[in-house]
Amino acid sequence: MTDVQLLTIVLTLLAVFGAMYSNRKSTEDMRDVLRAESKAQAAEMRAESRAQAAEMSAVWQRIENKLDHLADTLAGHSERVDNLGRGKQEHP
Repeated sequence: MTDVQLLTIVLTLLAVFGAMYSNRKSTEDMRDVLRAESKAQAAEMRAESRAQAAEMSAVWQRIENKLDHLADTLAGHSERVDNLGRGKQEHP
């Protein structure tokens, strides 16, 4: 093998290994960027989830309050109906 051929092979190998190293470095950089973005996205989703949970809790509380009010109203009406029924029985 001549010196020129040997030099050509060495330069080719250096170029290939250099490209591989560059790609590996780019891949590592991209991986770091994606990790940072995914962490930010996950934090945002957790915050949104907490906000929705708080909103749903408030909605359930309002529903419970309305049900309690309806139960009290129904109990009052039931008591009045019972009183009316007793009044009719006492005065035939």
